[in-house]
Amino acid sequence: MTLAETYSWIFYALALASSAQSAKYRDIEQIADGINHAIPTQKEMRESLAWLNAEDLIIKKGKAYSLSEKGKVLFEKLSNDVNTTRDVWQRIENHFAKCGVDIKKDVNPNRLTT
Repeated sequence: MTLAETYSWIFYALALASSAQSAKYRDIEQIADGINHAIPTQKEMRESLAWLNAEDLIIKKGKAYSLSEKGKVLFEKLSNDVNTTRDVWQRIENHFAKCGVDIKKDVNPNRLTT
């Protein structure tokens, strides 16, 4: 998956996982698996969370993550009036691509896919 796909996947998973309270790695991974039918690798998680943090879209408190106010506003905007999980993910990916996230570079080129 490209950087834009991966970052948007983890952002989407984090948004869902932290809707009620801050989410830990395992919570984010479980939601990510539900979105994409794949568990993110440690590298995918680490790089995505680092980028999301640098963009002020998330907040890390100890070992838990949640969306920042900026992240909440963005997620609400991009997920509003969308009918499917794939469409929400695509909207987030397109937004990140417009922000300059690479749409060609693979975050984990050695990942085995089924």
